[in-house]
Amino acid sequence: MKNIFTFFAAAVITSMIFASCTKCSTCSYSYKYLGKDSSKAYPEQCGNKKELDNYRQKVNADASVDNGATVTCTEK
Repeated sequence: MKNIFTFFAAAVITSMIFASCTKCSTCSYSYKYLGKDSSKAYPEQCGNKKELDNYRQKVNADASVDNGATVTCTEK
């Protein structure tokens, strides 16, 4: 009985650890083009912290080309 409890406890802890490592984020940015408000949306990106940081850096780099762009990211 003790072995079964130990197995289930280890399985729960392992699933919690790996589930917390993967997050998803969706980014977009808004800018003005010829006096009109425009926006560009990016597809959802899922991964660990480093992958999401790289994704946000790419969006920020793309937005820096459009003067006055505002970047918005939502995490899920």
